[in-house]
Amino acid sequence: MKFNSHHFCIKAADLQRSMKFYQEALGFEEPTIIRHMPGVTSCFLQAGDRNLRIQLLEGAGPAEGGAGYGHLGMQTDDIRKSFEFHEGLGCVSDKIVEQPYQFGYFIQDPDGYKTEIVQLKN
Repeated sequence: MKFNSHHFCIKAADLQRSMKFYQEALGFEEPTIIRHMPGVTSCFLQAGDRNLRIQLLEGAGPAEGGAGYGHLGMQTDDIRKSFEFHEGLGCVSDKIVEQPYQFGYFIQDPDGYKTEIVQLKN
């Protein structure tokens, strides 16, 4: 079982405005838009060195005033084995959920910060 970085999520009040900022100010590129459900949309942008993705999430709660921390996302090669491992540590905060492009669940650190664990579908 191996974990790799996948994304960092920030909630965006205005997706287009946030996309423009990260593209112009920090050189993020190759936007990928995903419509999760009505009213909830993500834009994944990739850093120029390809080592970091940022997920801008619109429509999933407050984003104003910097209160929009979403979560860190880590990718695994075996979602079930990872889930069992984290369950054993007592840090799982959610069940595995299947989405159109991935399987995922959340773990929570001692301070309440969440990390999403994902396995992408091929």
